[in-house]
Amino acid sequence: MSIDGSSSETNAEVFVYTGEGGMQAPQDVFRVRVDPSVMSIPYKKFDGRTKLAEVELCEGVVEIGAWSFAHCCHSITNINIPNSLRRIQGFAFVSSLRTPISLHDGIESIGDYAFAYCIFTNFRVPPLITVIPDAMLYNCRAMFSLELSENMREIVYHAFQNCSCLRNVAIPPNAVFGDDIFIDEDDNEMTDLQRLFGSEARIIWELQHRFDGLPIHRVVYYQSYDHQGVLQKVVDAMNTRSGQSRTLRNKLDPTGNQQDCLGMTPLHILACSSVHNLEVYRVIVEKYPVNLITEDRWGALPLLYAFWGAAPAEIIDFLLESYQSLYPTHVFNWTMMVETMGRTDTPKEIIENLLCVRQMHFPEQPIDWEYLLNELAIPSNRHPSEVLFQKQMRFLFMCGMSERVEALAFKVWRDNIRHLIQTADFKWTGDNSVILRSTRIKLAHFEDELPKLKEATSILELALWKVRMTVNVNIQQGRTNCRQKKVRVGNAGLPVGRCCHWTCLAIFVIVSL
Repeated sequence: MSIDGSSSETNAEVFVYTGEGGMQAPQDVFRVRVDPSVMSIPYKKFDGRTKLAEVELCEGVVEIGAWSFAHCCHSITNINIPNSLRRIQGFAFVSSLRTPISLHDGIESIGDYAFAYCIFTNFRVPPLITVIPDAMLYNCRAMFSLELSENMREIVYHAFQNCSCLRNVAIPPNAVFGDDIFIDEDDNEMTDLQRLFGSEARIIWELQHRFDGLPIHRVVYYQSYDHQGVLQKVVDAMNTRSGQSRTLRNKLDPTGNQQDCLGMTPLHILACSSVHNLEVYRVIVEKYPVNLITEDRWGALPLLYAFWGAAPAEIIDFLLESYQSLYPTHVFNWTMMVETMGRTDTPKEIIENLLCVRQMHFPEQPIDWEYLLNELAIPSNRHPSEVLFQKQMRFLFMCGMSERVEALAFKVWRDNIRHLIQTADFKWTGDNSVILRSTRIKLAHFEDELPKLKEATSILELALWKVRMTVNVNIQQGRTNCRQKKVRVGNAGLPVGRCCHWTCLAIFVIVSL
C-alpha cells in the first residue's frame, strides 16, 4: 500500500492493487489505483467496499471481472475506463456507480446485470455491443437517457426493466426483443414510457419509428457514435427538405421544429446526449430558436435535461444566454424541474446546481416549496437506497425552509430547526408528512415568539417612561434641578436625560439578537 497524503478523504490513502498473491483491499478503502501490470480485475476483488469513491484503472487492464466492484452502495463517484479495456463481466458494478460512466468504442462485451441498480443519469452503449444482455441496466431509476447504436441486433429480457424515468431512447427497426424490457415489475408503478404508450409492444413500436420523417432528430441522436463531420451532417440534414432531393432545397427542413413521438425537438435530444458539441447547439438554436421553449410530453424543456445530465458548464451557460436574449420574459417551471429530479435517485449535487443557477439568474421566478415537499414526502418505490433518499430529502427540506430559518431572530432558534432537519428520519417506504408537519409547527412557534418579545419590550418601555414622568413631577415639586438628579433603577443611578436612550437601546438589543 502506498500513501498519498493524510488519512482524510481529500488526501486519503491510495490502495495500489498489483494483483500479487491474494492481496485484499481494506474494507474502508477510499481510493484504488490498479497497477499497469494488472490485466484483469479478479472476481469480487472490491466487492462491498462501501466507502470506495475513486478508482483509477491504468492502461493495460483488459477485463473487469464479475462482481469486482459490486455492492459499494453507490459510493463510486469517479472511475476512468482505459482504452485497453475490452470486457466487463456480469454484476461488475451492480449497486455501486453514482455518476455516469464513459465507455469507449473498443469495449466488446458487457455481462448480465453489469450496471444494475446504479444511479447515473445517462448511459451510452458502445457500438461493438450488438446484444444487450439480461438486466444489464436493471433498476437504474435515475437514468433518463439511453443511447443505442444503429448496430443493435438484440435486447434480452429485463434489459431496462424498472428504469422508471427513462425517456430519451431509440431502437433500430430490425432489433429483436425479449420480455419485460421497458416495464416496471411493480403493478402499482409505471415507467415514464408506460405512462405515454401503455403496453410494451406499443413502446417498442413507437421507439423503432421515433425518427421516421425526422432526419435532424436522427442525426442528433446518433451523433455520439459519429466522431467525424457531425456538425456538417446536422447542417446537411437541415438543408435537405424531408422527402425531397437536395437539388430542390430552398429553405430549412421544417422537421427541425417538429416533435417526435416523445414530444422532443432536436434540442431536447442534444441536451440528453452523453456527448456535447457547442457548435451543434449553436446551429440548432440559430436555425430553430423555438426549440428552446418547446416542451416535450412530460412538460420538460431542453434546459432541464442539460442540468439533469450534468452537461458541461459551457453548454448550460450557452442555453441560459440564449433564453435571456431570445426569450427574456419566459418563465420556467422550476417547481416541476426540481420535482422531476427529486422523484428519482438524482444526486443532490445536480439539483443543487439547478437551484444555484435559478437563484443567480432568475431569483424572481418562484418555486412552490410547500407543494414540492408535500409531494416528495410520500415516496414511491423509485428509491432503492434509503440512505440516498434521506440525504436528498434533508437537502430539499433545508432548501425549502432556508429563507424562513434565516429570518428567525435568534441563532439558537435557527440552529434548533437546522438540527431537526439534518437528523430527520425520512423513510422511502412510508409517509414522511409527520416529519414535515412537526418541523413546520416548531418553526411557526419561533416565528410567533418574536412579536411577543417586541410587545413585552414595548410594555417595559412604557413602564420606564411612567417612572420617569413620576420622578420629574417629584423633582419639580421639590424645586430641584432635574438635570442634576438621577433616577434610581435597581442599585444603579441613571441620569433622567438618558432614560429614553437606555430603553431604546434595550429594545434594539432584544430585537437584534
